[in-house]
Amino acid sequence: MWVVSDADERRIVVGHMSENGTAALRHPDAASLHEMWSILRGPRPAPFRAELDAERIGAKAPYLAIFEHVGPSNFRVRIAGDRLNRWFGLELRGMSVLAMVEGPARNHMQAALNRVVADPSVGVVRGRARALDGRAQPFEMVLLPMRSDFGRVDRVLAGLWMLDQTAPVACPFLLDADEIHVCPIDAGEAPVTITEPSHDGGFAEAPAPSPVAAPHDPAAPQRRGARGHLRLVKNS
Repeated sequence: MWVVSDADERRIVVGHMSENGTAALRHPDAASLHEMWSILRGPRPAPFRAELDAERIGAKAPYLAIFEHVGPSNFRVRIAGDRLNRWFGLELRGMSVLAMVEGPARNHMQAALNRVVADPSVGVVRGRARALDGRAQPFEMVLLPMRSDFGRVDRVLAGLWMLDQTAPVACPFLLDADEIHVCPIDAGEAPVTITEPSHDGGFAEAPAPSPVAAPHDPAAPQRRGARGHLRLVKNS
């Protein structure tokens, strides 16, 4: 979870998540998705996107999306379920993944996505889905690495659910992440803590339209480099 160490620094806890890590997920459908992905993966770092079919996904499809890594620190929505499009109030396909996230949390989401495909890792994001009228609901998002047909880990299977399953969902909304777990799949190394500066301010892929950048937000972090920066701090 986030540990605020001072006014301008936040930390993301990094630890190992095996199949038993399914128990750490709070929403039952998120846990079920992680379990299904783990079975598909087997001993490999990540399963192939082609191994994911409608029969396996079942009733979870409206809550799922596929993100594509199209360049350094650049992820777009390849396809999104109907419920996600309704919640965000627009067709997500082709848009920057960061368009789903409130400005102050974008750098942290970007850093997590970078690690999901690079390590590869499992990502878990929690926070509040904030509607324009100020109403907010707790959510959980799971990020699972996938391989394209060429064998490269450049897809992310994402599932988003509201944790309060009884309350009506106020939408459209954006995601305000306040807790991110990035869990390397390879358990060969000891857990570390990564520290990052805080900047306040039917389910089949189809060819996506030209990528749409995240909307400009004066409070959003300004990234000058091509890659989100993470500074590793070894636990003593």
